[in-house]
Amino acid sequence: MVKPVKRRQASPQHIENLWGAINYIRQQKQIPNMERISKYMEREYEMRYSDTANQLHYAVMDGLVKSYRAKGSKGSKVGVEQEGFRVPIPELDNEEEEENQIDGHDWYCFYCHKGGEMLLCSSCWRVYHPACTEEDYSGVRFVCSICQENEAGRKRNKLKKLELNTLLEYTVKRLKEKTRELHKLCAKEDEKLLLCFLYNPMDLNIMEAKTFEEGYKFLEEFHADALNVLHNVVLCYGEFDEMAELALIMVKDCTYDIDEIKLCSDCYKLSNAKPKDWFCQPCDPPHELVWAKQKGYTYWPAKVIVRTDDKYDVRFFGNFHQRATIPESSIKPIETSLKTLAVKRTQGFVKSCQELEKHQRFLEKRKLDGWKAETSDKEEDAFEEAANENEEDIPDVKRVKEQKKKKKKDKSHKNNKKKEKLKREKKDRKGRKARKREIEQEDTVILEVSSEEDEERAEKRRRKSQKTYTRLKSKTDEHGNSWDMITSSINESRHRQSALSPEDANLVTSSEDHPHSQARVVSVAHVATQTSKKPTNKLPSKSTQTDMVEPSVSAPAAAATECDCDEKYAKIMEDLSRRLEEHHATERENALDELSDKMQKEFEEDKQQAIARAIGNMEREVELASQQAEDKCKEQYMKEMKKLAQKHKENVSQTKKKQWCFNCEEEAMYHCCWNTSYCSTKCQQEHWHKEHKKVCRRKRN
Repeated sequence: MVKPVKRRQASPQHIENLWGAINYIRQQKQIPNMERISKYMEREYEMRYSDTANQLHYAVMDGLVKSYRAKGSKGSKVGVEQEGFRVPIPELDNEEEEENQIDGHDWYCFYCHKGGEMLLCSSCWRVYHPACTEEDYSGVRFVCSICQENEAGRKRNKLKKLELNTLLEYTVKRLKEKTRELHKLCAKEDEKLLLCFLYNPMDLNIMEAKTFEEGYKFLEEFHADALNVLHNVVLCYGEFDEMAELALIMVKDCTYDIDEIKLCSDCYKLSNAKPKDWFCQPCDPPHELVWAKQKGYTYWPAKVIVRTDDKYDVRFFGNFHQRATIPESSIKPIETSLKTLAVKRTQGFVKSCQELEKHQRFLEKRKLDGWKAETSDKEEDAFEEAANENEEDIPDVKRVKEQKKKKKKDKSHKNNKKKEKLKREKKDRKGRKARKREIEQEDTVILEVSSEEDEERAEKRRRKSQKTYTRLKSKTDEHGNSWDMITSSINESRHRQSALSPEDANLVTSSEDHPHSQARVVSVAHVATQTSKKPTNKLPSKSTQTDMVEPSVSAPAAAATECDCDEKYAKIMEDLSRRLEEHHATERENALDELSDKMQKEFEEDKQQAIARAIGNMEREVELASQQAEDKCKEQYMKEMKKLAQKHKENVSQTKKKQWCFNCEEEAMYHCCWNTSYCSTKCQQEHWHKEHKKVCRRKRN
């Protein structure tokens, strides 16, 4: 059985009060003895003499207050040796403090933050009162609940070290935004002495530094550090201080965030990083999609975060991505038709459905691509954890880490190469498409050439057409009807040439034409020649093949005239450019109309939202102003009523102290008898003769 061990006995709050008493007495140029300290404690904290003596004795035993012998120099105790006490000075008492920290365990209970007899954990520095722990300590070793949770968390942890610390960075930032006072404990000059209460100093800045250095291996370790911050705050500032309340809130927020990471680390990371369309990105594994109905609202698309018994914890699609706990009766499968749900299609509902569709597209794409394999990464993480756990036993930890970094660099280099290759292929595809478009444009657009080149080519065409004409004439002298066929075919080819499209006009098959010239004007004429040879299975010779006369063939009469191809192609170009400009203008107008309609619609939506927000803010401001005005009026009214009541009371009192004329009720000057006075002799005579003579009680001489 593990036996409790005595640690520090004095309470940290009482020690702080004793330090204040000692400093106050020293400021009075007096020796802080037991008598003066007890009077101060009784006056300031209503602490009895016996309690003060016990706490001071414990403080001296714990080394938190130092005692010394001194002789008095004032009053009745001049020259009398007496025991004094002083606050420890870190520079002078450094050696003793180091001796106190050698044993490797805290001085105060990690649960109630008080001193006394403690059970020492055999796995960490924490200590507990026997009454403050539910763990079994009847065996040889005592393992605290924090260590057991850490061990269980290490076994069930599935997150990589880098990913885990990245998530915890977001958690620390959230905690620091809410509790600025906990960034650094005992940062002020007058609070540095409080560090002697802390065995393991911890604050949010230290936790953030550990996340940057990838110091956390599992979530429970981070939670244990948050509890350590609470422990340190209670020791330094007390259990009922505002700082302790802040630390408690911080621990609750930390627990909530850790639970969120355990539910879905992908959701937690995306909700904090907030990339574009972050809510549409699918998690691994993906969440169930449902129609959820909250009271007072219609059915809405949502993701199921977790299901407990007959309740669903869901997060809705839409602008704010709110969460709610919905009963099972208000949940429908996502395959349910909207007609059966009787949904009211509001603007917010349409946006949420669009976001749902985008999420489903991403999910289908992820399923097609396949979930990425993580076997190699898991092996690396297991190797890394083994290396981190056995750093004391493995002498080549640095070498192992360097090898791991090298592997990661090689892997990233390979990935970069793949990305570059894909980029090059994409660029080549774009280049091929661009070249294809250029070729098509070249085929459809005929460029103009200079006048000199036109004249030279026209002369060449005339000469070539003349040669072709004479050759055909000589060949067809033997056949009577051949010339008529040729001339008819030439006329037909001319007709076809005039109706050719720009793409057909650009075809070049003659070896005499230059394919690289800017203007390629070619007409095709099919000339058939008759032969007396019988058809055979062999391929016909050149003389028996159908002659393809590629250069433009014209009649001898037309050979002498100027070629009008340039005018025709100029007209074609003008017509084509005009059509392209008209098409471009219409497309531009349509695009501008669509864009203006879209911008107008978005502007109207933003306008309505801005108006709604402005009206809401105005209503709240008016309500607040009216409430403040009403409160101010009530306050002024009550003040006036109090003043009037006081004034009335004073007037009544003054009135009661005066005497009044019995006849005219003015202020009286002359007293007659016990309840009769007069303001003047005239009123006295009138009242005397009228009635007072009969009832007057004044004694007559």
